[in-house]
Amino acid sequence: MNKKLFQYISFSIAFLLLSIAPFHTLSQNYIAIEGVLGIINGSPKDGKIKLYENGQLVETYTSDRSGKIQVDLDLNKDYILEFSKEGYVTKKININTEMPDEYLDKRFAPIRFAVDLFQQYDEVNTVVFTQPVGVIKFYGQIGDFDYDVDYSREVRSKIDKAEEELQEAHKQHLKDLEDQRKANEEAERQRIIQEQKAAAEARRKAEEEAKRKAAEERARQIQLEKERAEQQRKEEAARKEAERIRQQQIADSLKQVAEEKARREAEEEVRRKAAESAQQKAEADSLKRIEEEKAQLEAERKAQQRAKEKAEAEQRRKEEEARKEAERIRQQQIADSLKQVAEKKARREAEEEARRKAAESAQQKAEADSLKRIEEKKAQLEAERKAQQRAKEKAEAEQRRKEEEARKEAERIRQQQIADSLKQVAEKKARREAEEEARRKAAESAQQKAEADSLKRIEKEKAQLEAERKAQKRAKEKEEAEQRRKEEVARKEAEIIRQQQMADSLKLLAEERQKAEEAAKAQTEIKKQKKVKQEMKERRAKAMAAQLEREKESQNVADKLSELKKEYPLGKTVEEFEKYGMKITRTIIVEEKIIKVYLKVKHPWGETFYFKNSQCISKHLYDLEIGKF
Repeated sequence: MNKKLFQYISFSIAFLLLSIAPFHTLSQNYIAIEGVLGIINGSPKDGKIKLYENGQLVETYTSDRSGKIQVDLDLNKDYILEFSKEGYVTKKININTEMPDEYLDKRFAPIRFAVDLFQQYDEVNTVVFTQPVGVIKFYGQIGDFDYDVDYSREVRSKIDKAEEELQEAHKQHLKDLEDQRKANEEAERQRIIQEQKAAAEARRKAEEEAKRKAAEERARQIQLEKERAEQQRKEEAARKEAERIRQQQIADSLKQVAEEKARREAEEEVRRKAAESAQQKAEADSLKRIEEEKAQLEAERKAQQRAKEKAEAEQRRKEEEARKEAERIRQQQIADSLKQVAEKKARREAEEEARRKAAESAQQKAEADSLKRIEEKKAQLEAERKAQQRAKEKAEAEQRRKEEEARKEAERIRQQQIADSLKQVAEKKARREAEEEARRKAAESAQQKAEADSLKRIEKEKAQLEAERKAQKRAKEKEEAEQRRKEEVARKEAEIIRQQQMADSLKLLAEERQKAEEAAKAQTEIKKQKKVKQEMKERRAKAMAAQLEREKESQNVADKLSELKKEYPLGKTVEEFEKYGMKITRTIIVEEKIIKVYLKVKHPWGETFYFKNSQCISKHLYDLEIGKF
């Protein structure tokens, strides 16, 4: 009996584009939800969708531009989907997925719905939206999920009223915005007029200031030109004076070098003549000694010849043997003497070369020191001359010692080496001449080096003066470049002022263009509002059609309930039972002509709803009518 009555009072209707179709194929352990969040006069982007399971928040979703949401709900649980966005009304939908066990092995099509949110206004009472705007649950009579029509019917009128008030508030808001826009446009127009006047005044002052600055700049340029001309004149005079001083210094240096060169040449000529005189005297003495030795040797030879002639007859054989032996000894002595002479010659040449190099080194060092200390040249040259004199005397002493040794050696072998002695004298003379020539060339080389160093120093001073002239030229060019830079900066500043004036004009044009675009956007917004109104009318027409359909179905239910009149006695019948976790109290009142069915449904989350003949009613009305019986 109870099951049959539940089948009669359960039915389904469409609510907010609801589409539920049975799809019995494979079993599933969840229900798919496909919802769309709509924002009236706005975008669903950044909207919040919260999912509550048995009163506990389990998930929060952020909507994108499409506003779509897809979520799978577990079976045999009670859910609340809360749709919200800052500045808009919050709406909730209750979805109860409890079902009999015999339906758990079936598959159900997704539950699809759309929820539209209106802008929130403080003057509109939206407390009705604190309750779910719809309830979806499973109905065994149809074997699928459907909206709770009784609940929807109770809250629909309140929701429609609240939405109408929100629409009216939105219209008023748009009107206020339009009035504010017009006031802002007028204020902006006045501001632009004032700014244009101020800009014109500023341009006038800027032009006067630019002219004043240009005049000051021209006067400053003229003064700078005069100062530069005077500076150039002074610099040219200073440069000429410096050039004159430098040329005078160069001439003095060249004169000093020439005098020093002439003095050195004179001293060298004196030393050369003295050396030649001493050499000639030494050679004459040597030749005289050789002639004397030759005469003495000749006398001795004649004496020996006479003695030899006396004893020649008796001792020819012995003399021949002695002669041969003497010849052998003489040849041996000649070879030994030649070897010793060659060794001494090589040793003397090596010693002479060492002395020559030492003298050259001392000469070069003295000349280098002379170049570094020009103010002490005379004293240094005198020291060098004395050093050379001492070196020469030492060399002559060494030479006399060697000649004495040679003379003694010649005395020992005078019979065999007279010719060699003459040759040796000639070679010594040639060597001395070569050494003297080498010393003369070394002195000339040192003199040339000194002159070259002096010229180099003069060139260095010349290069330094040239560098100073170039530095002055670079400083002048830098000053001119700085002047050109300042002129360029002034030109750029003037250009910036002109560009700023042009930018101000372009800004005014852009602002006017922006106002035109805002006006066009306002017209677009008005057209959009008209389109929304048209959509609302169409939505209301669809709702009215659905209402007619629901009334028709209610009539069918009433017809079915009239048939139940025969099954219940007259009076009041109260039944209590539980279904899917809900505690249901059903009261059936049968009168002579009518039958009334009251339901009190207490949900697990604590909410209690009241129904009369499948229509949602308030608790007060429920208590009032039940209390009559």
